[in-house]
Amino acid sequence: MPPRPLTLSFAILIAGTPLAFAQEKITYQEHVLPVFENNCNKCHNPDKKKGDLDLTTFAGLMRGGGSGLVVVSGDPDGSKLNRVVNHAEEPEMPPKSSKLPDKDLGLIKRWIAGGLLETSGSKAIAAKKPSIDLSVGASAQGKPDGPPPMPLQFLLDPVTSSAHSTAPTGMATSPWAPLVAITGQKQVLLYHTDTLELMGIVPFGEGSPSDVKFSRNGKLLVIGGGIPGKSGRVVLWNIETAERITVIGDEYDTALAADLSPDQSKVALGGPGRLVKIYSTKTGELLHKIKKHTDWVTALAFSPDGEKLASADRNGGMSVWDPDNAQELFVLAGHKSCVTSVQWRNDGKVLASASEDGTAKLWEMTEGKQAKTWTPHTSGVLGFHWGMDGKFASCGRDGQVAIWDANGAKTKSAAVTNDLPVRAVLTHDSQRIVAADWLGNVTVFSAKDAKPIGTLSLNPPALAVQISDAEKQLADARAKSGDIVAPEATLARLSAAKVYGEMQRLRDELLAQQADRDKAGANDKRTADKLTTEITAKEKRLETLKAKLPAKL
Repeated sequence: MPPRPLTLSFAILIAGTPLAFAQEKITYQEHVLPVFENNCNKCHNPDKKKGDLDLTTFAGLMRGGGSGLVVVSGDPDGSKLNRVVNHAEEPEMPPKSSKLPDKDLGLIKRWIAGGLLETSGSKAIAAKKPSIDLSVGASAQGKPDGPPPMPLQFLLDPVTSSAHSTAPTGMATSPWAPLVAITGQKQVLLYHTDTLELMGIVPFGEGSPSDVKFSRNGKLLVIGGGIPGKSGRVVLWNIETAERITVIGDEYDTALAADLSPDQSKVALGGPGRLVKIYSTKTGELLHKIKKHTDWVTALAFSPDGEKLASADRNGGMSVWDPDNAQELFVLAGHKSCVTSVQWRNDGKVLASASEDGTAKLWEMTEGKQAKTWTPHTSGVLGFHWGMDGKFASCGRDGQVAIWDANGAKTKSAAVTNDLPVRAVLTHDSQRIVAADWLGNVTVFSAKDAKPIGTLSLNPPALAVQISDAEKQLADARAKSGDIVAPEATLARLSAAKVYGEMQRLRDELLAQQADRDKAGANDKRTADKLTTEITAKEKRLETLKAKLPAKL
């Protein structure tokens, strides 16, 4: 007997069930755009792009705003748009108003979860989640085989220049190479600590860099920062290839402190939110959220074996955690003010800390007890670094930069006459100290006699100016029949950096055009064909430029 047809009332009932609605395609054009037109497009249109975000077109929404992408396909919780309309994140949208109706919020959420369809005939955009395995075995966590990692292909054109430099908030030296990384304005500068040459400029488009560290093997650079009160990220870069590896975190405030585990499987970050967060570098997933600190998290450090994580805050609080399960191992009570640094001895058995209370302390990690304390700078320790050979470098509010032996006895000191010193680090071989002051002056001192050797600029000139200066130095050397090897090498390196910069620009344009072509696809063959022609021309230009590069920059 054939099945009986559904009655009209029963058909209407089925159509109203979640099952039927789940099968309906939620699209930008038919469902989401009307919500925006009624609530959002007054402020987010081509004429008034608040937050640099245009919601009136699908392409505008996909481009995102001033803080980056606002929707992530398949991930409503990871999409900024969904969070702000649900008033789960600042700035709440619509501003100074109640949330959108639940029906509209549901449409937006289901649209994102369904793959960001533009129309009913569109294909879902593949969900994008980071998937890169950076983990390394124990043998690759220490000194690498062969020459130590040095920048080979970094840009040398500043991201930004200003009339005055500012105090760097982060400074670190490579454990194996003559290289120092110093935070600047929207960038991190890499300098050769022997020649004092600028080796690379690492852009930080996420805002202002606050903290910088090298991985244990010296191959990766870890940069934490963001936009205060808005966003925070940790970015990992490959030192040798100048490749931006991955971005970790999606914070609502800047990442003041960050570190990478020795096996490179985890990133820890903290900041004004008073939380310590541990992320997977492979998936970007938040593994642990630690609620313990009562003030801003100011310092983080993984132990050399990766089995412990030390954290400290602006109120003097310190703890040591098991990063695998977020269990607290030790509470280290003793500092009375902001902890400015936590660092491990190379064997991981001792932890060092320094504070604005003027003291530095050593903690043994068998029972988590204080083993030693001394006062490097009575009015406050601002910079503190445990060198590879066991010596310490420090600076403080007394205007002094000092070196201490493994027992905390002062061996050398130098007065910084420019302004208050805020950071001090030892080079990989402990032969030099790099110190920066409040005005952004960076001085390199000899560790042997504490005499100044030279300076580093936090505000380097444009690449064109650097090339012009190198050409003049080479011409002068030739005119005086002097040694031209060094100026020739400098000019060659700068010229190659110019070529590499153009290659990077072309690669960025190619990626954008390839995305546009894929989006046009079969729906707009003329546009797709035009983009294919332009892409082919750029690829040929890229190969031509690549041939101009020397084997090593």
